[in-house]
Amino acid sequence: MVLSYLRFTFASAVMFAAVTLSDGLLFAQQLTETNYDRLVPAGKEVDAIYGDFALQNGAAKAVIAFPTTTRNCNMTVRGVGGCLIDLATTSHDSDQLGSFYPGRRKFAFSQARADERSVTVTSPGSETRPMCDVRYKINTNQPVIEVTSTWLNTTKSDWTLALEDDLRADGGKEDMVRSPNGTHGVFYVDDVYWQQAYAICAAGYRIRSNSNSRECVLVYEPEDGNAVILKPGQSFTLTRHIVVGRALPNVLAMAERIAMVPSEAHPCEVTLVTAVGEPAEDARVTFRRGKELRGTVRTDRNGAAHLQLPEGKYTINATIGGVALLPPNAVQLDVRQGGNKFELQSASYRPGRVTATITDGNGSPIPVKVEFIGDGETPTPNWGPESAEHFVRNLAYTADGTFTKPLQAGNYDIIVSHGPEHDAVFTRLTVTAGRTTKLEATLPHSVKTPGWVSSDFHSHSSPSGDNTGSQKGRVLNLAAENIEFAPCTEHNRVSTYDGHIAELGLKRFLATVSGMELTGQPLPLNHQNVFPMRYTPRTQDGGGPVTDSSPETQIERIALWDDRSEKLIQQNHPDLGWLFYDKNGDGTPDKGYARSFPLMDVMEIHPIDRILNVTQFDERDGKAFGNNRMLNWLQLLNQGYHIYGVVNTDAHYNFHGSGWLRNWIQSGTDDPAMIDPMQMVHASEQGRLVMSNGPYLEATFSAAGGGDAFVSGQALVAKSGKVRAHVRVQCPNWFDIDTVFVMINGKVAEQLQFTRDQNADMFSDDVLKFDRTLDIVLTEDSHVVVVAGHRTETLGDVMGPYGGKQHPAALTNPVFIDVDGNGFQPNKDTLGFPLPVKFGRQK
Repeated sequence: MVLSYLRFTFASAVMFAAVTLSDGLLFAQQLTETNYDRLVPAGKEVDAIYGDFALQNGAAKAVIAFPTTTRNCNMTVRGVGGCLIDLATTSHDSDQLGSFYPGRRKFAFSQARADERSVTVTSPGSETRPMCDVRYKINTNQPVIEVTSTWLNTTKSDWTLALEDDLRADGGKEDMVRSPNGTHGVFYVDDVYWQQAYAICAAGYRIRSNSNSRECVLVYEPEDGNAVILKPGQSFTLTRHIVVGRALPNVLAMAERIAMVPSEAHPCEVTLVTAVGEPAEDARVTFRRGKELRGTVRTDRNGAAHLQLPEGKYTINATIGGVALLPPNAVQLDVRQGGNKFELQSASYRPGRVTATITDGNGSPIPVKVEFIGDGETPTPNWGPESAEHFVRNLAYTADGTFTKPLQAGNYDIIVSHGPEHDAVFTRLTVTAGRTTKLEATLPHSVKTPGWVSSDFHSHSSPSGDNTGSQKGRVLNLAAENIEFAPCTEHNRVSTYDGHIAELGLKRFLATVSGMELTGQPLPLNHQNVFPMRYTPRTQDGGGPVTDSSPETQIERIALWDDRSEKLIQQNHPDLGWLFYDKNGDGTPDKGYARSFPLMDVMEIHPIDRILNVTQFDERDGKAFGNNRMLNWLQLLNQGYHIYGVVNTDAHYNFHGSGWLRNWIQSGTDDPAMIDPMQMVHASEQGRLVMSNGPYLEATFSAAGGGDAFVSGQALVAKSGKVRAHVRVQCPNWFDIDTVFVMINGKVAEQLQFTRDQNADMFSDDVLKFDRTLDIVLTEDSHVVVVAGHRTETLGDVMGPYGGKQHPAALTNPVFIDVDGNGFQPNKDTLGFPLPVKFGRQK
């Protein structure tokens, strides 16, 4: 350990020069509009913006965030100024790094300078904290970033230096492995599915790691065991290397050479062959030496895995789509110095191929979701994690109804679907080893919705920061479920789906607009979705506003953003008691966050099937889970609030992520390519919107004796107190309804409650389940809501293990009926329960 004294001159600003070396590879440059696409790696976790710094050679691309305290990657990866935020190998650039924080976020970097192959960021010293310099250096044609921290004690006292970093690499729903907690010569993180591995080492140090599914804390322990204590004016330097690659075994081999671990790695080639003699392409092959994991490698089109391993005996396991090729832990390889070529043939993996062609009722290709469920001893495939795109666990998502996929021979139950406007196909498929099996299906557009388009106003993916789902996968989800309008609403940043829609050829199926969810504190109250928003690509937060600790100030900020532009503001998943009647959360009623109320256009009121049996609380597994938003919304309507309801999935991952909640919105076109987002805004602001998890519910209202017909959200004068409501409900072939009823001022009108068991003649087994004109007699001004659903059956397997547990349900927004002509007057009824306060604070 060497301590030295040095003089340091603070940089007064960012000093940077773009440098191009003689071989033509650009090594260091600040990102601009002209070079961004060339210098920034690909990958779903990329967070680079203009003004950040890029390092690049022939083997790797890296991005260091501009050193400022306001630089954030996303909602949860924050304070990244001066940190390494993107890193990928150029041979397979698939960035999976959240951020590498040198010094474990204890130094705020505010200055930057660069030389030929490096970028240096500085946290200026003071009388209370040392100066810290961090230099990121890239060498020629090695996928390695050298990170050197130099501390100078600028205080007047001795300073005990903590040698530590932390790393964000989110793996909660990924196939991600990392070094077990403990002490290592080399620390690693490997995203097996997305094929990007990282290793960190520091010569002369052991690394003590403590990780959870998001964060890895790394403490560097000197081999001599001595603490680092800096006297005033004294400095200390720590260098570590970060290696990136497609496969962990090769990354470890390089990192161990750098760290001078006495274990030389040797080239190996392992070729896998299926039981039918074909190359086992895209197999995952995992290598262990005793208890030590050396990592997983994917085979190429020839079934070969190329890797480097130290000498020793290795146990290997191999899978394709979750199906084992080899008996578990039964195959061993002896790796020695020199040539190491192995060929292994599976006795159990006997694949055939499935070629799918799915069309609509007119024979045209459509985006669909296809589920494969193994029957009996046939295993159910597991192609990829919930963050994946086209093949997610046992689901295949396709933008055009076609795909080809190897599959273990056997029998499968198949579900092919395209949302609740289309019939689903339930069939069985027998896959024969070595042969191609055709999966052909036609999905009739059985439910007709002229003048209305389906929407989901609330979806997320990896740019949000609280999940790692692919945004392209989200778009595939939405299109496959026949969502026709979906604003892009990532947490705390304006983003867009436009590029994905264009790449996948989905413009004629899915319309979109840029928006965001502004997610502040307190959680979960201070969440608002908003669209359209002006998107400024590759800038901090996409040009969107920042959060505020006050829900009132935050929603006002949204309303004023983009020069007071017109936009839809949606209150997300609120505790309505806390929001409207209990601002301080003490259980004593007050005026709530009153400044917010005039700015809310719509609010989320799901779970939707709670409307079929309205109770005081939302009960799950026999326990009160929260205030019942359906009840509370009806209470608010009775108090005179005209805030319309919506239901949305709030999807974060791509396994049945979208589709199980939607809104049908009145539209001037049925062609998604022609949808005007502002028409969606206006219709929603006016309540011309029907909420559903599947059933398509139509309701029009008119005064008895004739006159114009009105839909939900509109006002109707009926001085006779008599109103006619024409109610229709359609369902595809995979779920049903057994009840339709009318709610008047939040209460079920007993004479307008119909069920299959009591009113069998009013229901049908065809697509059109219910079609009746109902006579409504009112004695006071009333808001009227129509509800349809099934009290006992659920949506089932088409919507997956979560959404499929819901009872089919749909409801209209209210139509406001004035019976005396002097304007609508709310009746103030609280529906048998007190007005809510914050859940858990009831007295």
